[in-house]
Amino acid sequence: MPRYPWTDGPEYITQCPIRPGSKFTQKIILSTEEGTLWWHAHSDWTRATVHGAIIIYPKNGTKYPFHKPDREVPIILGEWWKNDVNAVRDEGLATGGDPDPSDALLINGQPGDLYPCSKSGTKFNFPF
Repeated sequence: MPRYPWTDGPEYITQCPIRPGSKFTQKIILSTEEGTLWWHAHSDWTRATVHGAIIIYPKNGTKYPFHKPDREVPIILGEWWKNDVNAVRDEGLATGGDPDPSDALLINGQPGDLYPCSKSGTKFNFPF
């Protein structure tokens, strides 16, 4: 994070972790950035499940460096484990091996209709 390196890193190194039930506000000053960026947690393996997109539009009065899209469809990819992600990490550390691979890949937080944990009626008919 340009201009804010003390709030971008592992807990207890660059900042204290955010306690459950508390709030944290991150002020971001942008200058020349535009496009879609990705944010994620840094605490243990919460980064596996706490992430999202930040969409930065061109400044008012400027044009896109390409033809303006007809519409926007943010797509956020992730992973899902049947077990707690910290337990998966701990098992990998205890054995010295790689952590177990995820049980499913996610698109916008949903693993699709082949898994019982998707929202009812989840369909992945993207317009491309």
